[in-house]
Amino acid sequence: MEYEQLDIFSYLQPKEEKQIRHILSVGDKIGRNVLGETRIAIITEVEGLPNYPYYRTDSGCCYSYEEGLQNIEELLHMANEERKKYKTIIPCNLSERITVEYEPRKCDGVVLWAQIGIFENMLFWKEDVTYQFCELFDSQKKLMKEYEKRKKRILEDTYCAVHILDEEKPMRRLYWSNHHGMYADAEYVRVNG
Repeated sequence: MEYEQLDIFSYLQPKEEKQIRHILSVGDKIGRNVLGETRIAIITEVEGLPNYPYYRTDSGCCYSYEEGLQNIEELLHMANEERKKYKTIIPCNLSERITVEYEPRKCDGVVLWAQIGIFENMLFWKEDVTYQFCELFDSQKKLMKEYEKRKKRILEDTYCAVHILDEEKPMRRLYWSNHHGMYADAEYVRVNG
């Protein structure tokens, strides 16, 4: 009996190459659905060529090659149908509102913002790098206590200067999270329930 030396690559099956049909270009729009929302972004870079393309976008998120094959109008229609399955709100006209912007980040120039306020007896809050939330409380006292805590955190941000704004930042449609008992961004609810 004769033995021969084998290497690890002898055991691996060759990966099937995906068929690359159409690559989008810088400046093109690309979309993805998250629950009942279509997140549309503009492509800023195409990477991974020639075999594993993906897209960097102005939203700060990367999109896959497969997402680039989807028609945005179809995505919008599908999201509209999917949204009917969820309990949603779109906060606006917050009372007790404080909206701030921070100095542009040194790494990429992005201006982060935060906002807090009361919407229909719920606490809306979004800190600089968080999702948006709208929380229910058992009492007005608990609501105001949490409001003051988050207000302090937003205004005393020590790593960058704060500019208090007169105008309210537009807020996203928020989805009810059964797991956490509050409304939150679609991305948060998709991952956390």
